[in-house]
Amino acid sequence: MPDRPLLILPRPGPPVERRRKYGGGGTIHRPSRHRQVDRLRPRFTILKDAFDSRRARLSVEAVGAIPEEVLVLESVGPVENFLVAARNIPGMEFLGEIEEEDIPPDDDFFALDSKGRPKPEKALRGRIFLVFSNQQALNQMLSLWRNWGEGLQLPQGLRKWNELFAHLRDVRPWGVKDRLLETGIIEDWKERVDHEKEILPCEIELWFRSNLHVRAAARERVTNLVEALRGHISQEAIIEKINYHALLAELPATGVAEIIDGSGYDVSLVQCEQIQFFRATGQMAGIIPDDEVVIDGTEVIEPRDDIGEPVVALLDGFPLQGHQRLNGRLIVDDPDDVESQYQAQERRHGTAMASLILHGDLDSHEQPLNRPLYVRPILQPDARDWRQPREETVAENILVVDLIHRAVRRIFERDGNDPATAPTVCIINLSVGIKDRLFHGALSPFARLLDWLTWEYQVLFIVSSGNHAQQIHLDVTGSDFSSLSRETVQELFLKAIAADVRNRRLLSPAEGVNVVTTGALQFDSSDHPNLPRAILPYVDEGLPSPINAQGLGFRRAIKPEILAPGGKIVFLESPVANSGANFEVYGGALAPGQKVATPGPPPGDLRSVCYTRGTSNAAAITSRAAGILYDVLEQLKSEPGGEIIDTVPASVWLKALLTHASEWGEAWNILERILRTTANSRQFKEYIARLLGYGGIDVARVQECTQNLATALSGGIIEKDHAHIHRFPLPPSLSGKRGWRRLTITLAWHTPVNPAHQNWRRAALWFEPPKELLRVERKQANWQAVKRGTLQHEILEGNRATAFVDGDNLEIQVNCTSDAGALEDAVPYALVATLEVAPAMGIAIYDEIRVRIHAARIRVAPSE
Repeated sequence: MPDRPLLILPRPGPPVERRRKYGGGGTIHRPSRHRQVDRLRPRFTILKDAFDSRRARLSVEAVGAIPEEVLVLESVGPVENFLVAARNIPGMEFLGEIEEEDIPPDDDFFALDSKGRPKPEKALRGRIFLVFSNQQALNQMLSLWRNWGEGLQLPQGLRKWNELFAHLRDVRPWGVKDRLLETGIIEDWKERVDHEKEILPCEIELWFRSNLHVRAAARERVTNLVEALRGHISQEAIIEKINYHALLAELPATGVAEIIDGSGYDVSLVQCEQIQFFRATGQMAGIIPDDEVVIDGTEVIEPRDDIGEPVVALLDGFPLQGHQRLNGRLIVDDPDDVESQYQAQERRHGTAMASLILHGDLDSHEQPLNRPLYVRPILQPDARDWRQPREETVAENILVVDLIHRAVRRIFERDGNDPATAPTVCIINLSVGIKDRLFHGALSPFARLLDWLTWEYQVLFIVSSGNHAQQIHLDVTGSDFSSLSRETVQELFLKAIAADVRNRRLLSPAEGVNVVTTGALQFDSSDHPNLPRAILPYVDEGLPSPINAQGLGFRRAIKPEILAPGGKIVFLESPVANSGANFEVYGGALAPGQKVATPGPPPGDLRSVCYTRGTSNAAAITSRAAGILYDVLEQLKSEPGGEIIDTVPASVWLKALLTHASEWGEAWNILERILRTTANSRQFKEYIARLLGYGGIDVARVQECTQNLATALSGGIIEKDHAHIHRFPLPPSLSGKRGWRRLTITLAWHTPVNPAHQNWRRAALWFEPPKELLRVERKQANWQAVKRGTLQHEILEGNRATAFVDGDNLEIQVNCTSDAGALEDAVPYALVATLEVAPAMGIAIYDEIRVRIHAARIRVAPSE
């Protein structure tokens, strides 16, 4: 037990009722009613014609089928609670919405400043509403549109359409391009055809219909259209809790040849209104370099005999169980016999991730975790890969969402006569992502699944944000580049990466609301690179990796939440001549990077290591940190007030502690100096959160306290429209003293989800930081963005003297309200608060705070 363990605050007093106050949105100029009618009349005409065309085609294809159309309603500015208005039209079914950012202003829609003056340079935000409509519903919507255009009052229950029509930018049917473009399917099919494949698999994601008969009819219609092309459906997955319905189809190349070359968009299958997306299969991949390995001669610590039960699980590739770094430390569960698909030298990604979770960067010489690691293989060598060893990916004949659903249920639930495989697990590591599914406003099915599973099993998923290792172009010639200072090189790389935000978005499922998403820090413990022509892009430490996927997340929440060491990325200058300097990411296995266990080229070698880099590594390092902090929580159970630990799920405590250990550090100053402009200055903190999240983690800060730093935990289970007040005692020696002090507060929870509501997150928890008593001000992450997810992490600093008396407390009020429909469940949450002062002040605040927490606990203890 450390000399100064973390403290536990007394339980909060009786809950009080508290309702949330919602603020308003920004000001947007929108066109007049007359202008809207002129502008959109042709759009509504096209919409009606498209519906009539579909009805005519259906009369030939499927006798008796009821024609339907998915309508896309694109708005600019705030249109809240449109869902209810859509449902009040018979025959209209609300399917969801997508939040849209960076809408370019035009003559009709543009931002206004506080004095009503145009801001033509400012991008706008809006929403895309998706609804199913039959003929009756379409006619009623057109009637509402005409009445609105004539200034007539709309009926009660439908007046939200007034707001939508006023903000409407476009209206159109969901079409073939929506189903096919930017999903990776066309590129995947082309690649397979180039390799002379005759059968082309794909995932067909259907619009989820709540009515069982309508859902069955949709499945039958799609199946018939697939079979008409001489294909077949091999698998179906339905998960009602997340509104997911998908089919795995195999199509003959001859049947979709016209779709691939773009000349056959009139093929009935891709015109089918029941289909939301066509997606490539086998797109969740793990990549580890394989060109250079060395033998690890370091002495290996053998696992204890009483190694205990696992608390961390790894869903990844099949690991090399006999490797000296992994032997005796893994529990491998392989119900699908994935092992039979692997050769030993191909077990790279799972081996590397297991090595990082158990040992960290091997060059850091850390102690291994003292618990086994549960491993469920979900990847296998790609049968299409001609290289050796092959890339590891999810098999093309498996639906990813269904696979993960089955894998997680098996961990926690009995399967027939088989017991749950690892019910003690509270952390699940996913160092993989769907490379062709970039986040663009709407939660992917994979992310929705993780959010629901988080609440269902009270487990924390730690997910990598994704890697974007594409070439970087700098606007300097190769000859000029060689004469630049390292500081100038750093500035050019950072500007190029920050400007490429559209192509560097999060990879599914990193946008999940309940998960902790991890990006990589440009850091490792290796020696300097000895690669010829290697270019280190940064001179300063603490910066995000240049290959990180960037946030923000769903509803502009902070994503990725935290950054962890992921290995130093180096670049090699491309020899291809161009109007500037082009740089390729080095993807080999030499240093720099994080040293990990790997299969060796000699048959039977179990001592090989190599160097790897990326957000997969960062997620594994974060999961390792969670495993370490789990033991800290176990120790705290014997401390005064330790009984509170068991009242909140361990996954929630770990979510709070991991985030509490993060801060922007010097990276903020560097990025502000390089990237801040007059155009982005007002929203710069939100802008920087795309790159930094809440910052890099330093787990040592939340393992124990120091004389000048006191960290205290509290938590509870809170109901809707209630508040808990937690009291953090102030050290009297700080009163009247001038000097730097920092207050850090982190609130974490898992939310139940509502797939039928556009806000998704049922539970919104938040606190307002107590600033006045300590005279501290908010720093780092934007104060609005921190309240949009399931983690609120606030850092406040100051140095002015302030007066208070012995017995004064910082009061932190945790509030709860519903965000997406009814909130019937009470929500467990964890709260972590740290007060830190400059060592030079010479104040032993830990001892003073500990004594006062103990005294307060005695005062509020129930009488016998």
